[in-house]
Amino acid sequence: MKAIFSLIGILFITNINAQKFDCTSKMTAYQDFFKAKDIAAAFDTWSEVKKNCPKQSESVYTDGFNIIQYKIDNAATAEEKETLVRDKMALYDQYNKNFPEKTADYEVNKAMALHDNKIEAKEEIFSLLDSGFSKASASITNANAIYTYFSLCYEKYKAGDKKFTADLVLDKYTLVNYMLTQLQNSQTEKTDQYKTAQRGINALSKDLVNCSNLASYYEKNFTQNKDNNDWIATALTNLSAKCSSQPVFVTMAEKLYSVKATSQSAYFMALANLRQRKFTEAIQFYNQAADLETNPQEKAKIYYTLATGLLANDMTKSKETLNKALQFDPKMGRAHLFLAQLYSYAPEECGKDDFEKKAIYYLAIETAKKAGIADPKLKPAADKMAQDFASKALTQAEINKAKMNGKSLTIDCWINETITFPAK
Repeated sequence: MKAIFSLIGILFITNINAQKFDCTSKMTAYQDFFKAKDIAAAFDTWSEVKKNCPKQSESVYTDGFNIIQYKIDNAATAEEKETLVRDKMALYDQYNKNFPEKTADYEVNKAMALHDNKIEAKEEIFSLLDSGFSKASASITNANAIYTYFSLCYEKYKAGDKKFTADLVLDKYTLVNYMLTQLQNSQTEKTDQYKTAQRGINALSKDLVNCSNLASYYEKNFTQNKDNNDWIATALTNLSAKCSSQPVFVTMAEKLYSVKATSQSAYFMALANLRQRKFTEAIQFYNQAADLETNPQEKAKIYYTLATGLLANDMTKSKETLNKALQFDPKMGRAHLFLAQLYSYAPEECGKDDFEKKAIYYLAIETAKKAGIADPKLKPAADKMAQDFASKALTQAEINKAKMNGKSLTIDCWINETITFPAK
């Protein structure tokens, strides 16, 4: 009976203490202090919440990172700054302890707290990143962390660290490129960041990551990864830019396509056939890749590649394919520019008389202008192209003389477009 009364007493006291500390109100209080830039009050109140309500909400930690970072940015001395950075790292540990399902990449975040705040602790940063990438690569979304990890690995390789062989660095290269490619598809709002990281990694490692080394690496590792479609797709992506003529590229492209015909596997088959000069087959695979692609912008890119590459000398098919690209991405200004260029080659072929020949240049100018409207970044190029065609195109005086103001003219041939001239 005495034990029961003791337990009731403890529960009563605990309940009183909980009532004394209102977690929700205190959270609101420190958030208000922080908004008002009263950092001292915000920090003190937040510290109380962290101590008394560690599992109240993830906001206790995400807000805490902001409060501590503010103090870091305004630290008076290097020593104070590092102490605060260490406090932030400890907070990542506590965050992981109380919300482990949301913080798989906490070690990477700790490393980047050191790195981003310029704390001289390169080996500690590398150790945290190496552990984080080995345990939670699927959870990492920080482009700078991915670049930093690879750069540190590459630095060790260049310094002659025996552990960091060429093959190990190529392992890391394959990993980070796979991560960045996947993130470009899943975190589209950060695509530019991931592409920048990818370009940085390629530039940094260009001496090692050449066609010969990549081909040798993938040949050695293909057998053990032949059933790993993600590995094969990453390998093909890494080879596709400059090394698709390598025999191992053809082997892996055929393997991936045999498993399943997707937009990606068909695209790799298109490249493999292109490099073997099997142009008919390459065109078929490009079209299949576009058909299977579900993202309109990516579909448009494939059509544009086909129109300006293999079909560039077939005016009819090139124009038809450029129009497909514009159908799926009306903002693809470069498709208008290429189409305008095609028209500029056609006056002698498609113009029945001098007026029609000049009208085709007029059409080329109007088409070039569409490029600047669709994509403002292309306006300078569109204006330059229009200026180049102007001396060969119809003038307003010639339109007036032919009494074509407000009238239309149809150009046959492969162009098959109707030009409507402005009224006076």
